[in-house]
This record gives sequence, structure tokens and C-alpha cells, in this order.
Amino acid sequence: MPKSFQQKLKILYLMRVFSEKTDEAHPMSVKDLISYLGIHAERKTIYDDIETLRVFGMDIMNRRERPSGFYLASREFETAELKLLVDAVQSSRFLTVGKSRQLIQKLEHLTSIYQAKD
Repeated sequence: MPKSFQQKLKILYLMRVFSEKTDEAHPMSVKDLISYLGIHAERKTIYDDIETLRVFGMDIMNRRERPSGFYLASREFETAELKLLVDAVQSSRFLTVGKSRQLIQKLEHLTSIYQAKD
């Protein structure tokens, strides 16, 4: 039984971290994950939570070579597909500049912060 409400939310925060902060070039160690979460968590529970997320359907991989750690290996859209969508939004003549920026920001949330810069 979780000790606090934050402990119940831990797996959801972990899911968000994998979606937003990790990719093949930017894995996170369990120690990094614990410090990023900002709540008390044992290493074993983080490993259990990662396995739960895998069973749930997230493609979380463990990279053993440098940089080592866990990362989200596949997403709904590949980076090339997102670039294509961004290009289509930018070249659209019927969208205002503001609406175009809003749509591009939404598309950026479909990948890691590192890949979104591309």
C-alpha cells in the first residue's frame, strides 16, 4: 500500500518522464529517475514500475552502453513523420500564424524535448 498520495502518482509521473525526457540518445538511470521524480522511492519499486509500464504497452528499453539507462524506444509518431506534419502545418495557407504555432507546439509534445528541437 502506498505511503502517501504522491506514491500513488509515482507511476504516472514516471510515464510522463519517459514520454517527455527520454529517447535513445538521452536515457535516464534509475538514480536519475528517482531524483527527477522528487519523491522518495526505492530502486526496486522503480524497476517494478518500469516493468508495469512495459506490460501496459510502453516500449521502454534498457541501454547498457554509454550513455546507459532506460528510455522510451518507440512512440506513436516517428520523428520523420512529425517533421512532415510540421512542414504541412507551416506551409498551410489557410492557417493563421498563431494557429500554426499552436499546432506545432502540440506536435512537439508527441516526442521527447530533445527531438522536439529538431
